Amino acid sequence: MPKINRSFTTGLIILLTLAMGFFNYTVKSGDTLSEIADDHDITLTALAKANSLKDPNLIRPGQVLVIPGESTSEVARTVHVVRSGDSLGKIALKYGLTVSQLMASNGITNPDRIYLGTTIIVDGTVSTPAVNLSSTTTDITHIVAKGESLAKIALGYKTTIATLLDHNTISNPNLIIVGQELTIPNATGWRCPVPEGSFINDWGFPRSGGRTHVGTDLFAPRGADVVAPVSGEAEQISGTLGGIQVRLRGDDGHVYWLTHLDGWAKGGRVNAGDVIGYNGDSGNAKGSSPHVHFEIHPNNGAAVNPYPTLKGACG
Repeated sequence: MPKINRSFTTGLIILLTLAMGFFNYTVKSGDTLSEIADDHDITLTALAKANSLKDPNLIRPGQVLVIPGESTSEVARTVHVVRSGDSLGKIALKYGLTVSQLMASNGITNPDRIYLGTTIIVDGTVSTPAVNLSSTTTDITHIVAKGESLAKIALGYKTTIATLLDHNTISNPNLIIVGQELTIPNATGWRCPVPEGSFINDWGFPRSGGRTHVGTDLFAPRGADVVAPVSGEAEQISGTLGGIQVRLRGDDGHVYWLTHLDGWAKGGRVNAGDVIGYNGDSGNAKGSSPHVHFEIHPNNGAAVNPYPTLKGACG
């Protein structure tokens, strides 16, 4: 029997809208639509659209509203919610799939470990990296920033100190200066957003309010650097749920969300690898182990499982 962690009371088959996730909110006396939107870090327009409200001023106590995520692009997927006694083999048999298909669809690396309450995609689609990392491999010029060491730079680019020494005619690895240009050979233009982070494939884990986890949490020490995975425009946002956040509109056409930060760093126009924030537990993650909730929205659409991309970029 596979190891199943966490508690959950029911299992069912549902058509789930997977964007940033959604859940229901029951209007209370005194609520306004704008206040509800602000409390859930979404726009008034997105909330009105999700509920087909022609007049945003006409809501009533007891009315049930669908709360969408920041992205209103939605896609229906057939999923199975894991319950006690399930195994990946049993789930595969039930839907006429193979264990390998389920692993590919859900980014599962260990078929013997599934979690109660997790949503498993069972429509046969394959979970592939949202970003083709191999297509962006090239030599990159890195400008040394304050506080950087050769070891830290090597870690960020998944290379070695020896490689950097060889390609930059550096005789003493301890003598690099701010503003110095370094050549990073055969590097990917996509950077690991939390170089010091550790993570698992926690896409689909149950969350409060009937939501499911539609990202990957990267855990690292408080204050650890959070960097831009790609070049683009970094918008600094503060919200009730996500806390201190960055929405990065990448030059690759994708949108990246990094939430629960302790603070911001560089904003506006950023290059891949620039420090854009610091790891923390802000928003509704207060009191938890410091981590960054990371999402990828290909072409500014629905959120997809970022685990395969992170696995390739972060190791």
